[in-house]
Amino acid sequence: MDVEALRDVHVAELADVALTPVEREVVLGMEEPRRTRAFLRCWTRKEAVLKAVGVGLAMSPSALETGADRPGPVEVTADIVPSAPVTWRVTDVPVPPGWVASLALPAGAGEIIDVRQW
Repeated sequence: MDVEALRDVHVAELADVALTPVEREVVLGMEEPRRTRAFLRCWTRKEAVLKAVGVGLAMSPSALETGADRPGPVEVTADIVPSAPVTWRVTDVPVPPGWVASLALPAGAGEIIDVRQW
C-alpha cells in the first residue's frame, strides 16, 4: 500500500523518471489540479506494487504501466522478482480529502477488495 498527501508536485519535471510514455501523454495533457491528482494516483499505484514485490524504488517506477486514464482497480504487470507474482490488482483506496492511496494484491488474491474506515 502507498499513501501520498495531495501537494504541489512538479509533474513535468518528474514525468520522465516516474511515468511511462502513455502515462506521460495522459497526465501532462490534463489541467491542474487534475494533473497532480493523476500523477499521484499513478505514483501510489506504482509504489504499492513495488513495495508488494519487495523491491521498492530500487526499480524505476517508469517501468510499470498503471493506467493513468482508468479508475481502479487496474491490473499492473511487474515481472521483476522470479518468486513474486507477475500480475497485480491495484485498487484506489478511498481516503479523506487531501490524500491519494493505492493497495496492491496479487491478481489471484480475490475479486473484491473492501477497505473500510474504522
